[in-house]
Amino acid sequence: MRRITPFLALVCVLCALSACASMPHSGSVREAAKGGTKDQGPEQQVRVFAVPPKPGEQPYGMVAGFLEAVTSDEPDYTTARAYLTPEARAKWVPTREIVVLNTIAKIELVAGADERTYRAEVSGTRVGTVDSRNAYQPEQQAGAPYLATLQLRLGTDNQWRIADLPDGLILSNAEFHRIYRSVNTYWFATSMPLGQDVLVPDPVYLRSRVGLTSALVRQLVNGPTDWLRPVVETAIPAGTEPADRVVSIEDNRTARVQLNRQARLAQGKSCERMAAQLLFTLRQVSGVDSVSITGGGAPMCLLSDDDAARYDPARAAKTPGPTGYFIAKGGMVNVVPGNPPALPGPFGDGTYKVDQIAVSRDQFRRRIAGIDTGGRKLWVGDVDGHGEVQEWLNTSPGSLSSPTWDGRGVLWALDHTKNAEQVLALYEDERRQVTKVAVDVEGITAARITDLRLSSDGVRAALVLNTGQVMVGRVERRVSNGLPAITIAAPRSVLPSLVEVKAISWNGPDRLVVLGKEGQGALQPQIVDIDGGISISVASVNGMLHIAAPDGADQPLLADSGEQNIYQLSQGNNWIKVHSGTYPVYPG
Repeated sequence: MRRITPFLALVCVLCALSACASMPHSGSVREAAKGGTKDQGPEQQVRVFAVPPKPGEQPYGMVAGFLEAVTSDEPDYTTARAYLTPEARAKWVPTREIVVLNTIAKIELVAGADERTYRAEVSGTRVGTVDSRNAYQPEQQAGAPYLATLQLRLGTDNQWRIADLPDGLILSNAEFHRIYRSVNTYWFATSMPLGQDVLVPDPVYLRSRVGLTSALVRQLVNGPTDWLRPVVETAIPAGTEPADRVVSIEDNRTARVQLNRQARLAQGKSCERMAAQLLFTLRQVSGVDSVSITGGGAPMCLLSDDDAARYDPARAAKTPGPTGYFIAKGGMVNVVPGNPPALPGPFGDGTYKVDQIAVSRDQFRRRIAGIDTGGRKLWVGDVDGHGEVQEWLNTSPGSLSSPTWDGRGVLWALDHTKNAEQVLALYEDERRQVTKVAVDVEGITAARITDLRLSSDGVRAALVLNTGQVMVGRVERRVSNGLPAITIAAPRSVLPSLVEVKAISWNGPDRLVVLGKEGQGALQPQIVDIDGGISISVASVNGMLHIAAPDGADQPLLADSGEQNIYQLSQGNNWIKVHSGTYPVYPG
């Protein structure tokens, strides 16, 4: 399931977002999946029933009633369609998009050319949009106005009906989060090294009370969202369709997924990979720990949690060893927790004095990259102190910053050499020679980028701009004229309201932790979905400079301050000083 980290009580968020929800009087405490509860039973959410139009309802009441009716739990919007003329009913496509407004501020009526027509204008402030593939995009302009026009007509039966309206739904932010749940579908990262298949989460919003498990299977069958599609692939054969009864949950916590005969083109390893996509996707909402696939009525394959672990995007976080790292006095690298705290080898004994570090996610050869205190040299060595430390970069003084490893053994950094600013990706080839690739960022010059972090799957990059924006772009890799080429494509803002950002960190494969501020406010850590759909504030520390989030669910946030102290976030959402030092990091 989409886990919630132990330093955060998501139930507070659900109370805030679901103002209409009732409080249960009994029941056990359960871990909550992101964007909703583990199972969406009647005790977790209020069921809303639509009310049909009353005879003689006037134009204002027709529009208000229609906007209320679309918030019901009806799967096909039958009651909402009763507010439309037969012609509009046939044309209206409610799934085209969802416009999410802060609130629906006003419904204004304007008289038409004759007494039998009216125009209604629905206005508000747009906060986001969900497209036809169910992908959310936050509004990039704070306070962006929205205006929709609906035409009403008095019929021959002397009843008003809506004769023309835009496709899609118009929902307030509160109603949107009550009706829709943020869930992930999972796809395989492309261009991965042999034997390193890893799943990539693709967040979408689906109606939580209308066949959610079946809707997730259909979402998988139909392919990834348009934004993620260029960097992922699926094991589901083209032409695969769900059977009539898509998903059934058996007593042994197995989800039986029934597909058509086309699915049987996936055999052996391909069937296992398809089952992994289904298992990671379905266990967010159904509590299952295995998946059984049937194609055209014939059993195909069965995959359990244990067997699917090899595809887990956060698998590197489950390796034994130190959890966090930081820089202590004298440029030495220490571990959190640690006894003794210093790393073995030249990074731990202060031979190489650094003020920025990054630790690789490699399960078999964990390496550390450090930028010297002059910001000129980038060194790489083994965390265990074995082998020689290599110099991977040597550039102008004060130019290097933001070292970060993706999950493919590629080290990224910013080079702010004057008039030659660039994003760099570095890796060792088969001969242990370092290859340096200058990375193109679509629509953004490297001079504007102040921080950079790569996801564990290596297909998404989080950027901080000097304007205070946090952007997430997809990482496209190709070969051009025999040479490797990398582009951070289609960057999009996830927290448009921020005016300053100090630090960012990936919190697993589907969230970021951002240390930033809005307007004249104070710096505040926020946990935010990578699509910007949900953000949650966390406690702060005076003078906080950096923040580090884990990939795993059983590790705390780390932070430092201007007083050169390392803090750890406790269960009670309180920061506790654990060491003296700076620049805390987790692998990544």
